[in-house]
Amino acid sequence: MSRMGTGQPNSKIMIVGENFTEAEEFQGEAFLGMSGERLNRMLHDVGIMRSECYTTNLCNRYPPHGDINNWIAHKQKDITASHTMWKGKYVLQPIMEGYERLMREIELVKPNIIIACGNAAAWALTGAWGVMKWHGSQLNIDGDPTKTKVIPTYHPVQIQWAYDLRAIMVNDLRRAAREINTKEYTNIPAWNFLIRPSFEEVFSSLTYLLEKLNSESIWISFDLETRAGHITCAGLAWSKTEAVCIPLMVNTSQDGYWELEEEAVIVHKLYRILTHRNVKVLGQNLLYDAQYTYRHWHFVPRVIQDTMISHHTMWAGLPKKLDFQASMYCDYYVQWKPDKDTWKSGG
Repeated sequence: MSRMGTGQPNSKIMIVGENFTEAEEFQGEAFLGMSGERLNRMLHDVGIMRSECYTTNLCNRYPPHGDINNWIAHKQKDITASHTMWKGKYVLQPIMEGYERLMREIELVKPNIIIACGNAAAWALTGAWGVMKWHGSQLNIDGDPTKTKVIPTYHPVQIQWAYDLRAIMVNDLRRAAREINTKEYTNIPAWNFLIRPSFEEVFSSLTYLLEKLNSESIWISFDLETRAGHITCAGLAWSKTEAVCIPLMVNTSQDGYWELEEEAVIVHKLYRILTHRNVKVLGQNLLYDAQYTYRHWHFVPRVIQDTMISHHTMWAGLPKKLDFQASMYCDYYVQWKPDKDTWKSGG
């Protein structure tokens, strides 16, 4: 029978793992042994004491062969009559029972923040599968902003096999530590993004930037999305909350998003902005994007910083992808890769 977790009943922090080991099942407590010691040290690194936390698992039981994935069918051939479709996956009864118990624990403890350690824990709480992708994201239970905050991260046992993940997990825990004292996220930006803009909106935004550059030096973040050798859209940001996405291709029209004359005006404005003597262009892997601006628009932006090169120079052993860097450096972060196909509708 699945058991309750351990810790202070009114803890502000709840740490949820995946399942008991054999030793943990015998003692009735999660995160023991080397895994628990590793977790304790990482918590201490970010200013959290283990005694402050309530610890539990998705399943406070020992699964077959110690692997919770034996209760989750990941392939069609593994599905049996005993499996139930739940949150997009076929699962066995221990998963359902564990989740129901976990929800009761959350209701009793009422934590301000939940640290979900491992794929299964993060998925059960938020619906997001893949902790390598979702780690550090500021999520909520079932994606509902009125429910408890959840930050996924690795399970400490993973650090034993891949020690380079430790720095990433500590960073995720540091993000969670900032969220201890509030029920809601306090760092959600007030975005002012122009998406699917009209020609007048694009013209106004680019004119504003050009006039600003004529009087002062400013940083502009620049990014292109490409497909089949063509530029699908261009993005410019001039502050942490202000940006414009300029579509150029759209799935519903072979002629593109703009009339030919409109696109010519937009590209000329981009040329004047991105090569201006006062502009400081930064972005991710801009050497790649510059090939496209040169090939299609016949200019190279005045690049001052490439974030991929900066990151890789300092931390050569860590991934270079933009979503990973964002998870490490951005004050507010939620994984955005599921939205990558919005260009098809002019996004």
